[in-house]
Amino acid sequence: MSPDEGASRPARRVTRAATSRRAAKRVGGTELISQLNTLVAELIKENRKLKREVDRLTARGSAAASSAVERSLRTIQRRVQRALITPPQRKRAAATTGRGKAATRKRRKP
Repeated sequence: MSPDEGASRPARRVTRAATSRRAAKRVGGTELISQLNTLVAELIKENRKLKREVDRLTARGSAAASSAVERSLRTIQRRVQRALITPPQRKRAAATTGRGKAATRKRRKP
């Protein structure tokens, strides 16, 4: 076998069985309980922090949504007030020719 052939092969994986195993140290009853208590306390603390963050983000999101709702309500209110105060004026649609000038209509004689 030449050195070139060996380079084309993928490297062998080291399996878990090939590595030396060490037995994990078992924790006693009181030590285990104290570790679990500290882990639970950390989880409770993190949970409280996350709840506060969710409340803060929810409040911020609803404030942005409420400002958009207020803006649209003001727009609707303004339109209604304009409609009530002034009579609607009809806009005349000017007929245009190809050159862009307004075409005049001839009156028919009765």
